[in-house]
Amino acid sequence: MKIEVRYNSTSVGFEVPDKNLAQVIRPGSAGTAMSAQQIRRAFSQRGEEFEQLVRGRGVCVLLPDGTRDMPAEPILAECLALLKSAAGVRFFICTGTHTALTKENERIHAIATSLADRAGLKDFEVFIHDCRENEFLDAGTTGRGTQVRYNAAVDWGQVFLAISNIKPHYFAGYSNPVKNFAPGLCDYETARGNHALALDERSCFCAHPWHSQPGQRIQPLAEDQAEAMEMIVCGRPFWTAATISCGKAIGWAGFGPAREVCGAAFSLCDKWNVHQVEPAERVIVSPGGYPNDIDLYIAQRALELTKAAMADGGEALFVAACAEGIGPERSMEHFWDLLTRPFEEIYKAVEGQYKLFSHKPWRFAQMIQRLRRLWVYSRLSDEVVRAGHMEPAKDVQSVVDGWIKENPQVKILVVDGANKLALRAKEIGS
Repeated sequence: MKIEVRYNSTSVGFEVPDKNLAQVIRPGSAGTAMSAQQIRRAFSQRGEEFEQLVRGRGVCVLLPDGTRDMPAEPILAECLALLKSAAGVRFFICTGTHTALTKENERIHAIATSLADRAGLKDFEVFIHDCRENEFLDAGTTGRGTQVRYNAAVDWGQVFLAISNIKPHYFAGYSNPVKNFAPGLCDYETARGNHALALDERSCFCAHPWHSQPGQRIQPLAEDQAEAMEMIVCGRPFWTAATISCGKAIGWAGFGPAREVCGAAFSLCDKWNVHQVEPAERVIVSPGGYPNDIDLYIAQRALELTKAAMADGGEALFVAACAEGIGPERSMEHFWDLLTRPFEEIYKAVEGQYKLFSHKPWRFAQMIQRLRRLWVYSRLSDEVVRAGHMEPAKDVQSVVDGWIKENPQVKILVVDGANKLALRAKEIGS
């Protein structure tokens, strides 16, 4: 079988004999992309209520940053049509600890400006959040000890509207509207305090305190984020325009009070994009191309979301371009520099005193040690890949051919678009 997986802005093809192919898994959204009319209908159900809510009031619209793979433009256009009665609108590009001034964020700034002009908004501004440079207000400390300091400009808002794409998140449960506030609009130390909870094994994908299923509500890191958000919002209305997407296609859209919309979205996300699989001895994983594989820091999410499908002692091939290298400069010391050290030193350093970003090498090291080999097909140099305890791949086909030569009966699992998926291992006998 000829298979294509996404890689940067293109794709990589390879062949796997039918007898050796375990399965090909890709993100789904009920199989049908929503039309513009269907998206508009999703907003119309609560549109009049929202227009009355924002009339004569200042509205903060919280946008995902350029690292998020979301078709935000049609959703934002629908939102702006409902904001004409607002006293003013402030757009915030919620970068969290990501780099603020990037070409992707500048593009979002331009899109927001253009759509706001087109919608006839007379009083609006667009801000790109910077966790180091903005002025911050102190909202207090969460029950888990996270000091919450948030962008002071957000306090202007009387109503909040977060635009968010719902997908599994390996340590925050889901990408969701709450994250637009914390860490999206918070300072560096707030993110550090919250992300320290990523070392708790209960801080995993597809669990959140707002989940519709009681058994999926225990999630320490997500609970901390929700508490931080409530401290920032202080009882003001918080609505969301949320989607579940596959590539550029929107499969579902919801509009309304954030908690209500998220409850429905999480259940649908589980139905469409969480898979029970037999762990395979050989696995090929693609994050889903740009921007999901823009650098190793971002791309790693795909490995965390699929590692349950990798059998102990097996091998995996990570197909991620990483065209912009390892990651932001601010993440290097506690991410990459730590990952290049001996495994015992990684664990000791992270468990001794958590530093922001160090949950990534901690989790990375655990996965690498569990495998016989982690291959990486990317634009990173061979020396860099080997420094991180991984093996560079010349091309995808040669790795596949090597696996089959070693074991002609081997089964190979292929996962494309892994940043929007979550894989669970089937229990024995199920």
